[in-house]
Amino acid sequence: MPNSKSLASAPRIPANFFAWQGWRLDLPPRWNPVKLEGDHDKGFALFADLVRPRLGIRWNKQRRGRLKLDAWIGRVLRDEVGRLAAEEAKPLPMPDDIWQGSTLYTEPQPPGRDVWIGYSRKSDRLVQLIYHAHRRERLLADTILPTLVDLPQDQPMPWSVFELSCIIPPGFRLHTHRLNAGDLSLTFLQRRRGAPRQVSVRQVAVAELALKRMPIEKWLDDQQRGSRKFYSRARKTTPLELALGERELAGISRLLKRRWRFFFMFRLPSRFITWALHDEARDRLVFVEGSDEQLVRDVAASVGHAAGVSADADRALDNEGADSE
Repeated sequence: MPNSKSLASAPRIPANFFAWQGWRLDLPPRWNPVKLEGDHDKGFALFADLVRPRLGIRWNKQRRGRLKLDAWIGRVLRDEVGRLAAEEAKPLPMPDDIWQGSTLYTEPQPPGRDVWIGYSRKSDRLVQLIYHAHRRERLLADTILPTLVDLPQDQPMPWSVFELSCIIPPGFRLHTHRLNAGDLSLTFLQRRRGAPRQVSVRQVAVAELALKRMPIEKWLDDQQRGSRKFYSRARKTTPLELALGERELAGISRLLKRRWRFFFMFRLPSRFITWALHDEARDRLVFVEGSDEQLVRDVAASVGHAAGVSADADRALDNEGADSE
């Protein structure tokens, strides 16, 4: 398993980027996900600003018995924009070593939808980007599509949604997610023979207000409350510190062990360790818990990896969003 250094040293990306189910995409800062459905093989994501929907992403994995690629792309495009509009679509140059069948339909008289479809060699997935255009522009083709990346599953996988970002070791799949205002969490599982490995990341904002409401020890109790039916405390709370470049996180940790009366539940991890950290630089409370301490350490070292964006880059993305309105 990669260590914390390898996870934390993965490529840094601007704060206004989205990484989900193997897709990575840079977006204008005012665009936020309002719908996230499906898994790595098939799913949908919808982004909107305060006024209207802006971008949809739909993906589907290649299955045996499917149509040939050209026929598949043609059918999907006809389903999306209609037969007559699909005939007006044109090939769009994209890296041939990654994308096949890259096709773009541009709405001639907005408002309408610009639609791009491509097939990724990396994951055998067909992906559609549906941009809701309200005036004639090339935001989809010139600004958004060049940032689209299909990330390999055999390497550490970055995830970023709203202000929660982390890097998860290969082999883990997203199990559950909760994206409430100020309280974001992602849970990942690695299924294998015996007990699966599990890691969860939770971020609470704003930390200053959260710690006024109750101390970090109480927050740790609250985080572990759902596990108390199957687990008991194995040791007292211990302090910890984590240095991440210029950021230093301080907090506490606690180990839970599976209760003896549940020894027959071999698919339940035998232990859980939870870290509760105060990220003062980002004013966030961060909770990372998993089935082994090294896994928790690796993932905790990557939380917030997408936060270090320069003011110039931030303004550039903001200008792009303003131009698209």
